[in-house]
Amino acid sequence: MIGKIKSWGVATAFLSAGLSVTAQETPQPFSAAPVVPLTIAAPAAPLTLPAQADFTPAAAATARRSGLESHSLPAHIGEDISEPATYELGPTAVNHVGYLKALLSGIPAVANGDIRTFGWLEGGYTGSSSGSGPMSVEPRQNLFGNEFLLNQMAIVVQKPLKQDRLDWGFMMRYFAGSDAALSQPRGGIDDPPSNERFSHDFRDLYVSAHLPILTEGGVNLKFGRMNTIIGWNGFLAPYRPMYSSDYQFFYSQDGAFTGALSQIVVNDQLDVWNGVTLGANTFFTKRSNNSICYIGQVNYWLTTEQRTRLTASTYLGPDAIFAAPGLNGDFVSMFELRVQQNWTKRFTQVVQSNFGWDSNTAVGMGSWFGVYTVGIFHVTHDWDMIARGEWFRDVRGTRTGTDADYSEVTLGVNWHPNSWFELRPEIRGDFADRPAFGTNGAKTDWSQLTGAVSFLVKF
Repeated sequence: MIGKIKSWGVATAFLSAGLSVTAQETPQPFSAAPVVPLTIAAPAAPLTLPAQADFTPAAAATARRSGLESHSLPAHIGEDISEPATYELGPTAVNHVGYLKALLSGIPAVANGDIRTFGWLEGGYTGSSSGSGPMSVEPRQNLFGNEFLLNQMAIVVQKPLKQDRLDWGFMMRYFAGSDAALSQPRGGIDDPPSNERFSHDFRDLYVSAHLPILTEGGVNLKFGRMNTIIGWNGFLAPYRPMYSSDYQFFYSQDGAFTGALSQIVVNDQLDVWNGVTLGANTFFTKRSNNSICYIGQVNYWLTTEQRTRLTASTYLGPDAIFAAPGLNGDFVSMFELRVQQNWTKRFTQVVQSNFGWDSNTAVGMGSWFGVYTVGIFHVTHDWDMIARGEWFRDVRGTRTGTDADYSEVTLGVNWHPNSWFELRPEIRGDFADRPAFGTNGAKTDWSQLTGAVSFLVKF
């Protein structure tokens, strides 16, 4: 009981903490210098790649303000748009780094930006008080205690959508590593994974289109296998600020699916998503015989300055979200409420709540609900501090396998001394009101302490 009270106190303290912001770079006018006759040219400087090689003066003319953090799922979704979003503070967005683009600059479509290509490599080590092996409950994706993992090796080839005309595009995002084994989809290229520490997967494989209809912003469409729109924290390494993830991310959201999505861009402040999926984490096949599901979301910036963003999402249908083994029901109803607040230039805070029900499971109606807050403080241009506090309730254990109250507190640092490298150490404490933690399926401990460090190389 004392441990439960302490965990509630720690989580409550973090949930009330005010944190964060992101700021946008203002594009500068580009003008030609006056012609000076009879001057002697200075020696040519060595060829170097800028910190954001993709962000050229031509791109600056059409750059759009983001209001988002580069390391977030909303920023990931925004990559479908051809005009680059600007991020003044925080790590360089992976699609801005530009080394692979420079390497392939002899291809005209790559050089002029019609085709975008980039990639990354992530790995890390996690020490765990639970011991060695796969941890029974959280954290994810660094789920193996006392072990180094090569999490992700990824390559992206994309034709982003222009928003001022009728246009079409595509996305191919292929990756390999331990995370590909963790997320291997039904019907995937390595289903089931032959090695739980290394597999490969198409995280995205879809075609897209922009239709200049209905509103000034038009309509964007996607068809195929794609990443989800639900949640602030992304699955892929460049779209989350920490190595580990929150409980809602793994137990209340579907990371990717096969289906069709439409985005109505009402204006710069409001967009609305609607879609149909084939169930949780599928690769061009249904999760079950009846798994036709609806997904929807509304995003609204309160002002044009993009300081406060409100999000409401839902996911409805059979097998829309994974259950613990043997505990899936016949209809999932999941809802999400989220607010992102850019308090100042350097502080951003996100508060998110996911809650849901799964009917007719083996233990009756399963339900879950939780709330977390994450704060990002841009200390300097090269250093970020991140804090996350969370509480998650798994009623009847249909998500984690144990009917328990969970809480976690995580403190982390992101050091990004240049555009292409990040180092992300963190320390995390997980707590439950009954034994829920351990390794290799055992649940013997009321709490779990992990210390981890990951690296991310972007190109």
